[in-house]
Amino acid sequence: MAPRFCRNCQCTTETEHNDALGHVVCTGCGEVMEENAIVAEVGFMENSKGAAIAEGFSMGKDKARVVRKPTQGGSRGKSMLGGQESRETTIQNGHRRIQDISYQPQVKMHGRQCEQAQRFFNLAVINNFTKGRKLNNVAAACLYIVCRTDKTAHMLIDFADALSTNVYQLGATFLKLVQILHLNLPLVDPALYISRFAARLDFEEQTSAVIRDANRLVARMNRDWIEHGRRPAGICAACLFVAARMNGFKRTKREIAMVVKICEATLNKRLQEFSETPSASLSVEQFQTIWLPASENPPAFENPAKRRRPVDDDEDSPPMGSTDPPDEEETELLEEMSNILGQQDTIKLTNLENTVEENDGNLSELDDDPELQNILSVTEAEAELKEMLWTEENKDWILKQQLKALDEKGKDNGSKKKRQRKPKKQLPAANSPAEATRNLLDAKPRASKKINYEVIDNLFEIDVDDIKRKQAKLGELGYSESSVTGFGRQPVEYDYEDDGDGYDFED
Repeated sequence: MAPRFCRNCQCTTETEHNDALGHVVCTGCGEVMEENAIVAEVGFMENSKGAAIAEGFSMGKDKARVVRKPTQGGSRGKSMLGGQESRETTIQNGHRRIQDISYQPQVKMHGRQCEQAQRFFNLAVINNFTKGRKLNNVAAACLYIVCRTDKTAHMLIDFADALSTNVYQLGATFLKLVQILHLNLPLVDPALYISRFAARLDFEEQTSAVIRDANRLVARMNRDWIEHGRRPAGICAACLFVAARMNGFKRTKREIAMVVKICEATLNKRLQEFSETPSASLSVEQFQTIWLPASENPPAFENPAKRRRPVDDDEDSPPMGSTDPPDEEETELLEEMSNILGQQDTIKLTNLENTVEENDGNLSELDDDPELQNILSVTEAEAELKEMLWTEENKDWILKQQLKALDEKGKDNGSKKKRQRKPKKQLPAANSPAEATRNLLDAKPRASKKINYEVIDNLFEIDVDDIKRKQAKLGELGYSESSVTGFGRQPVEYDYEDDGDGYDFED
């Protein structure tokens, strides 16, 4: 090996390296200069199949555990425990989800954007952002980050529709991912969505004119501080609504709200804010040719009471100070109303109401009214017929009412009542145990069939002859006749003599 400086010899000498022990030894004095030296060389060994395998293990910066070095064939590394690493599995599943979402008809993104989203997903996995979150939401958030960066006409609600998930949950995941990755995304320009929504509203040949006027309205709102702090969907809806009226298309607020996916209240609010600017007082020709140099204050600077005034929801009024005549539908409706008001019956009813108000409660003039006569002059047969018809038409309702009444009655009857305890009957005084037992059996019913109550009835009966017979028998056995049961028996004393062989009893 190359000569090295030895501290023991104080000179530069040749050294020898022991690969087995990892020692570096000085050849001059034998001093061990290094021990257990780590060698960066790659060693190879053969497995049971004869294939060359690199010795040792490696662990990358973004890896969770030690992984074997790849073989010469270039196969993927596997963990020491066998199988693929969980983090790699998560990355592969996330890339697959990104591909699936990008192919959805609501999204339709190309391959380059998918690759960018996959790189954002890898960063999310490294920062442990996927733990505890749905993989679909994280993948959709990565795709939407690419859309915001490339300024495409994609909205967050499009990804929510593709995944059939809640747009607010998806938005929360997107905001948290942007915060963790420290991204500075550009603000969304509402002009990006004008062409997309205009194509769905079907303006036919004048689509380009409507888009041009809508973009001009967006620029005007931006100059008047209406766009700042608002979601782009509401700005697009208001501009398309006004631009459609400017070009002679009568699109209702509901139609535009359904296309842009906002509520009508948001659209009314944006229209109200625009109506308070000087640009709203211009005619269509003036707005298309004149650009006001001054800009207005933000709507937040207005008087709160003025901002809370109700929005005029009259869709038939022409916007921006236009004096266009009413359309054909309005003309036909006015003509029909005038014809109804000019009929004879309407005039008579109007005069009749006036006379009733002038008579101050005098209804004598209503006696000749044909409608009142038809109501009051009803015979019994007609009344029965009307009742039958009404009953037949409303039999389902009548049946439901009857069932409801029965249920309420059953609930009232079935309600639990407090059980009143009956007072205990006091047994009469007994002169003997037999009498007390009989009184107790008479007071309580016979609950069991396994008891012979006849024996209990005869339990305390006294048989005098039987007692005398027992006493006589005990007397014969030599016991005292003082007790029939045998308790307290006393032996009888006898006289006897001892003759030497034993006892001799005498009677």
